[in-house]
Amino acid sequence: LLIGWDAADWKLINPLVEEGMMPNIKALIERGVMGNLATIYPMYSPMLWTSIATGKRAFKHGVHGFTEPDPASGGIRAITNLSRSTRALWNIATLLGMKSNVVGWWPSHPAEPILGSMISNHYHKATVQHGEPWPMAPATVHPASLAENLARLRVHPQDLDPGLLTLFLPKLSEIDQDKDQRVTQLAQTIAECTSMTNAAEALMQYEPWTIACVYLDSIDH
Repeated sequence: LLIGWDAADWKLINPLVEEGMMPNIKALIERGVMGNLATIYPMYSPMLWTSIATGKRAFKHGVHGFTEPDPASGGIRAITNLSRSTRALWNIATLLGMKSNVVGWWPSHPAEPILGSMISNHYHKATVQHGEPWPMAPATVHPASLAENLARLRVHPQDLDPGLLTLFLPKLSEIDQDKDQRVTQLAQTIAECTSMTNAAEALMQYEPWTIACVYLDSIDH
């Protein structure tokens, strides 16, 4: 199980572990090993996470930043996995007959036809107002037969219980949300993390797998 926890930092984690605030992380440390993870530059997330998935640097794997050329318009578009020119861990596993579950890796849209299941990094984005139909973009989920059930596990920001938000914002009731949009941004981040976690847990419980790769970007935001 490979969990990509974007922007997690031991400078923040260690004090929380010592205060007893992160017992699960503490248990992992005590049963295993820990260490700092060096980075490569420039620190562009799509490039870095593709390097983690492929074991190669950008000049070999082809993902250099947040955008890529758009062959349809001649302009640029948000990065997709179509720029990746080398095999990722899950492609190698497929060649070896091993099933993988890949959830939200950046970038992973469109979802690849691997042996196993893949949910792309477009899965958790709420693109409509609350209560409106919320279809997933084509190629968000592989195999497509899982799409209907997985779509139900997404959480819209406006579905969150206000009590959950008060864990992050104890003075939530005092904030003028017409002037301060950060509450909306926080709700979006929590909803997206919850959607990805729901999907990852569902795949790990109901779909056979040897390797699972899950990417969560909430801390970074």
